[in-house]
Amino acid sequence: MVRTPPSFRILTTIGLVAMLISVFLGGRIGNEFEWRRQTQQLESDLSLRRELLRSEIERHRLLPETLAGDSQLARAIDPAVSTNERRSLSLALSGRFEQLARSDGAATLYLIDANGTTVASSNYRSPDSFVGQNYSFRSYFVDARRDGAGMLFARGTVSRKPGLYLAHRLDGGGGVVVVKVEFDDIELGWRKRGEQTFVTNEAGEVLLTSNPDSRFKILLDLGKTDERRMIDARATLDAPRWTLTVRRDVGDAVRTARNIGWLTAGLLGALLTLILGTILVARERRERTQRELESLVEQRTEELRNSNQRLVLEIDERARADARVQKLRDDLVQANRLAVLGQISAGVAHEINQPVAAIRTNVDNAAVLLARGRQTECEENLRAIVSLTDRIGLITDELREFARRTPIERKPTRLAAAIDGACILLDARLRSASITLHKNLSPTDPQVIANRTKIEQVIVNLLQNAIEALADTSMPTITIETGSSATGHWIAIRDNGPGIPDAQRDELFVPFSSTKPLGLGLGLVICRDIMADLGGTLDFESVAGPGARFVARFPAREIA
Repeated sequence: MVRTPPSFRILTTIGLVAMLISVFLGGRIGNEFEWRRQTQQLESDLSLRRELLRSEIERHRLLPETLAGDSQLARAIDPAVSTNERRSLSLALSGRFEQLARSDGAATLYLIDANGTTVASSNYRSPDSFVGQNYSFRSYFVDARRDGAGMLFARGTVSRKPGLYLAHRLDGGGGVVVVKVEFDDIELGWRKRGEQTFVTNEAGEVLLTSNPDSRFKILLDLGKTDERRMIDARATLDAPRWTLTVRRDVGDAVRTARNIGWLTAGLLGALLTLILGTILVARERRERTQRELESLVEQRTEELRNSNQRLVLEIDERARADARVQKLRDDLVQANRLAVLGQISAGVAHEINQPVAAIRTNVDNAAVLLARGRQTECEENLRAIVSLTDRIGLITDELREFARRTPIERKPTRLAAAIDGACILLDARLRSASITLHKNLSPTDPQVIANRTKIEQVIVNLLQNAIEALADTSMPTITIETGSSATGHWIAIRDNGPGIPDAQRDELFVPFSSTKPLGLGLGLVICRDIMADLGGTLDFESVAGPGARFVARFPAREIA
């Protein structure tokens, strides 16, 4: 028989207690939340209804105020005007009042003379017409005659329908213009909401209401509500001084929210109990497997330690191999540079021999001129000797810089300066091959962060290839261009030779693949590696017409 562990029984008990507590708290939270939400919603509804009622009253209040300044109304009640004319004016005003009342939404619009008798009315066509009726007893008439304006909510003496009477005295005095406003549509909207909504005056008498049976009654216990079901909210209006009250039954909504809270909390509690049981089972299972894992981990740790030692040895060996490869690459680049230097050495020697011979001749001439006392001509010979020695120094400096193995030091380098240095080395070969060299350099004189010797080596290799490609070309020409783009700067070298066949273009940068009979196929490969080390690229580009074009691109980097 399998015995239940004590820890399982304890956790089960804790889970059940937690579930009961969560059910209790869930009901309380749901109840409070729904009560608060209903209260906020009621306040919002109250504000909307207050504004609607206020705007309705203000809209109708403007009508009698506006008509009070109309001269026709004053003439219609003026005793000095003839009876026939006043009768004609009253009939015309009644028709006009009928149209105004219809457009304004007022129940009735009428004019009362100084004696309180209605002279013109919008309901003059009705059997219950106000025309001829005397309202001198109405407080709104008395207040308007005395204060200029009057207001009264009462049941109509003729129609028996309740409404708000808004009166205003004519500007000339004497008569009063009155508009009656009925709130049937507003009260109908309140009834459709199924809530208790009513408006009371300062005495607590109900004037407007969603329940017509309570109209004109006094509500003594207005502030008392059933705290378990009912909530109410109140707002006041300034003119007239009314109080708007909305009372809502929220018992069903609160009960539903409480039930949802109970259900949600119960489900959460059950889920928590399930999770606790699952955790306990998982813990027991982990304890059973932990001992097995410990032995396996120890064994595996030993294997990994041995593997790590072997990996460290392999990494060290790989680092040494990479260092050897890099040294071989550097040696290959240096060998290529020396090979190129050997190819141009004959032309450079000729470039040096010519100034040396000229120096010897100028020295002999200077000695003769000095002996004859021709000092001015002797100084001219000496200045020519200085110029020739500068020419030799420039060539030898360029040779020495090109030939020596230098560390990869990168600094701001002008592309034009690197092109000039390469052209100095190849000047003799270009002239001996009768090649015309065009330089189409950018006026901005681009600078790149690179090693000048490396750039010169790339340019010299490309110029050497172009010179060899132009061996059998009439009017041979080489064009060197520089420029800039959004991504960086570039040097382009183009010749007008026979170009490169399509079948060989894919193998231009493949080691030991060459279009020359005795070529090793390493020159372009080395140039591309140099450009890659400098962060750039070297590519062959197809051009319209004869010849080939190679472009070396350098990345755009900020120069301090």
